[in-house]
Amino acid sequence: MRRPHPLGQILTTDAQSIIILPMGFSSPKRPLTVTITFWSVIFLGTWNLGRAIAIGQQLNLPTVLNLQPNPRLRLVAAGLFTLLFFILAWQLWWKRPFTIRAIPSTIAWYTLYETAVWLFFAQPPRNWSLWIISSLFLISSILFTRWALQRATKTHF
Repeated sequence: MRRPHPLGQILTTDAQSIIILPMGFSSPKRPLTVTITFWSVIFLGTWNLGRAIAIGQQLNLPTVLNLQPNPRLRLVAAGLFTLLFFILAWQLWWKRPFTIRAIPSTIAWYTLYETAVWLFFAQPPRNWSLWIISSLFLISSILFTRWALQRATKTHF
């Protein structure tokens, strides 16, 4: 007895074979937490891309305003984090197992970088509340992505 194809029926003609999928067929869905993590990583990559574009357009300002740290350093860091976050999002989309540890650790490195820039170069009284909010947001992102990806390893990866 011939076994049915797991995806649907096979239609064979003289020239080719075609698999006919049933109407209700869909690929297995990712857990919601993994989808949220994916879009969060895309958001962080897009944020850094926008930052790199803005810094690149204002590279002549350090001579006028004496900005610290050097905008070229911040441009390189924004470009690096853009590239890292987009690569990690792409790898998460293709269910690569190393992303389980790579995404939270990359967000942790990004949090350390952002916190160091805020601590050492922001003007103290008026910018500290924004520093605290952004640091808490990034730390919660680390914790959420670590939890979400560890939770999904049993069923997703």
